[in-house]
Amino acid sequence: MSVTIKDIAKVSGFGVGTVSRVLNNSASVSDETRKKVLDVVDRLKYKPNKMAKMLVTGQYNNSTIGIILPKITHKFSLKILEGIYSCLNDLGYSLLIFNVGKQREEIFRQIMYTDFTGLLALVDPLTGNEKLKLKEHNNKFIYLDLHENGENSIYFNNEYGGSLAADYLISKECKNIAFIGDLSVSQQQKERLSGFKRGLDTGNMELHEEHSISLDEDEACRLTKKLISLGKIDGIFYYCDILAIGGLRAKKELKSDIRIIGYDDISPTEYLNLSTIRQDGIKLGELGAKRIVNLIEKVLKDNEPVIHQCLLPELIDRGS
Repeated sequence: MSVTIKDIAKVSGFGVGTVSRVLNNSASVSDETRKKVLDVVDRLKYKPNKMAKMLVTGQYNNSTIGIILPKITHKFSLKILEGIYSCLNDLGYSLLIFNVGKQREEIFRQIMYTDFTGLLALVDPLTGNEKLKLKEHNNKFIYLDLHENGENSIYFNNEYGGSLAADYLISKECKNIAFIGDLSVSQQQKERLSGFKRGLDTGNMELHEEHSISLDEDEACRLTKKLISLGKIDGIFYYCDILAIGGLRAKKELKSDIRIIGYDDISPTEYLNLSTIRQDGIKLGELGAKRIVNLIEKVLKDNEPVIHQCLLPELIDRGS
C-alpha cells in the first residue's frame, strides 16, 4: 500500500496541512519543521501521486525542464542560462530553477515531489543518492560545463584552454609566470591549471608561483599589485575573467607592462581590452537545451551512447 500524506503526518507528529505545505515548498514553514517532515518522507519512501496533483492544481508539467545552479552563480553560468532559456522558450518548454548551496540535500528532496521531465545540472557532480532520486522519478539529466564518466555531459575542454593561455604568455616572451585561482577549487579550475602547466612544460618552462584567493575582483587587484611590486613576475594567468579584471586594474594603476590573460570572455573583457580564453556559454546552453529535449521526447535511439560532447575554447588576444 502506498504511503500517503496522512501517514507522514501521523509519523512526524505534524498536521496534514503542515505536511502539505512542506511538500509544496511553502515559505511559511520553519526550517526545523521542514527538516523533520522531509526526514519522515525519506524514511517512509513517500512518492507523490503526480497525476493526482496535476488534476487538483490543473498544472501539467510535461513541458517543464529543471535547472540546478550553484547558490553563487558565476557570470559565465548566466550566459549558459541565457542560451538555455532562449532555446527552451522557442521549443515551448518552461524552466524550473533550483539554487543549491548549504541546503543542497533539501533541494534534492524537493525533487521527489516536483513535476519536471528533465534536468540540466550546472553544479558539482551529483552524488549517488541524488542520481537515485532522479532515476526513481524517471528524470533524465545532463551536466553542463562539467563532465563525469558514464553520465550525459556537454562541456568545454578546459585543459586545452589552459594550454592556450600558456602559449599566449610564452608568445609574449614571459619568463616568470604565476597562476591566480579561486579558493573554491572546481573541476574546471583543476583542468585549466593542468593544461596550463602542460603548455608551459612544452615550452620548457615551469610555473613560478601559484596563488588561491576568493573570487573577488578587488582581492585580485591587491594581490596583483603585490606581485608587480615584488618584481619577480612578468606574466599571470587567472582562472577566470572576474579575477583577471582585478589584475588589469592593478596593471593600469601601476602602469606595469606585465602580461595577463583571463578565461571565459565575459562581456566586459572586450571593452577593457583583456586577453582571454573564450568559451561560448550561450552556445553551450542551447546545446544542452536541445539535447535534454531530445532525451525527453525519445528522439534518440534506445541504444544511443552516453552523451559526451566536448567543445573547444579559443584564444582572444587583445594585447593585455
